[in-house]
Parts: sequence; C-alpha cells; structure tokens
Amino acid sequence: MNILIKYIKYRIQAKNRHGIHSPFVYAFSSECAQLKIDNNFQRIRKTLFSQLKKNKKEISITDFGAGSKRLSSQRTISKIFTNCSSKGKYGLLLYKIAKHYQPKTILEFGTSIGIGSIHFSFGAPSAKITTIEACNNTCEVAKSHFKSLGISNINAINDTFQNFLINYKEEKFDLVFIDGHHDGTALLNYLQELEQFTHQDTIFILDDIQWSPSMNLAWEHIKKSEKYHVTIDLFRMALITPRKQQEKEHFTLRFR
Repeated sequence: MNILIKYIKYRIQAKNRHGIHSPFVYAFSSECAQLKIDNNFQRIRKTLFSQLKKNKKEISITDFGAGSKRLSSQRTISKIFTNCSSKGKYGLLLYKIAKHYQPKTILEFGTSIGIGSIHFSFGAPSAKITTIEACNNTCEVAKSHFKSLGISNINAINDTFQNFLINYKEEKFDLVFIDGHHDGTALLNYLQELEQFTHQDTIFILDDIQWSPSMNLAWEHIKKSEKYHVTIDLFRMALITPRKQQEKEHFTLRFR
C-alpha cells in the first residue's frame, strides 16, 4: 500500500485524548505527549543538528539489517542525519517518553550516529542507557557526539543485536527502543528474546512499522498478540507494553 494512502488511513482513524478510557493511554496522550521541551535541550539540539547538516565527512557503513532503501554503503554524516527518524517530532517523542516515565534502564537497538540516545539521555539523565550498533564506524561517530556533549550515562556497544542478547546478564529494562534491522520476522524474534530482559510495565518503542510489507505484517501480529495489552499506533512509530493488569486494547493516536 502506498505510504500516502497509509497516512490518510491513519489520520482518519487517529484519535486525540478525548474518548480514551484507558488511564495509562490517556495519561500518555494528555501528559507525556504534551510535555514542553527544556529550553537548554532545545538550544543544544539545534546546534548539534546544524553541525550535522553541514558535516560532509564520509564513512563506510555496514548494514546488518534490511539496510537503507536510498543510501549507498559510503555515506556522509549529513546524509545519515537527513534519514534519521529521531531528528523531528519522533525524536522529541523519545525525549518526552524518557522525561515523563523516568525509566531507570533503557535499551536502544540501532544507535546510528546517536540522535535517539541523546534524546533519551537529556530526557532521563539519571537513567542507565545501553545502545547497540553493529556498524563500528557509525558507533564511533555516536560516541564522539556523546563525548562532545558531556554525556556519561550512555554505554554504546559495537555488536549485533543477536550477540548482545546472547551475552546480556544484567538488570531488566524499563524502556526499549527498537530502531534497526527493519525486518518483520527479526522484530518478532527480538521481542520474544527480550521477554527475559523486560517486565510487565516495560514500554517498547518500535520504529518504522510502515517500512515494508514484512514490518506491516509484524505490526498486525503484535496488535493481536495477547502478550501486549496496550498497543499504540503513532504512524511511523508504535508503543507497546504488556501491562497484564488492564484489558487488552489497541489505540491509534494523533500527536504533533
């Protein structure tokens, strides 16, 4: 289905906070999604983005997932930034989710050049953030950004998602952001393997649910799964959480 048609369908179905009977989802829509962005972070974000737009340094990219639909393996930092999903309103949503829920532990699959991680860090500066990036060159770029901004609560690991899950032995995660691979079967496998490292109130953020037919199919499967009692469609991104304490329900929400 054409992405424009998908978006029109989403807009028709999407609701605002009025008429939502789930307290958790109502609070997400009326409080979390409406949070104001800290002025200091706005300034830092604007300066960083301005620098990235002008950065013509070229690096070699190794894609371990579905890869980019538009970019070659040799990419400038500015091109990577241009195609980053965390630079617009969805990036601000990551900040708002971290700031509102204040998770103690955050896992990110798909660091890229670190934009999503930075939003999480400024939203929840006390959180322990673990971010995984299989491409060594982009991981190093991300680390340089964290260092230049004085961020100390992000542990960037250069590894595949699968290897990380095999070797991880530490505490469970309160918030998980899956932004990499972009394959529906892989997404479902990661969610299954992450069950042992998460809990009933863990919030999962899924990026690029409209990326491909396989991602669409995975999203449809997730919405029907009894494992997740709350599923929220935000068009490009989705939020899911087990929350077995409440009745299973799906929501399509509009946000700015």
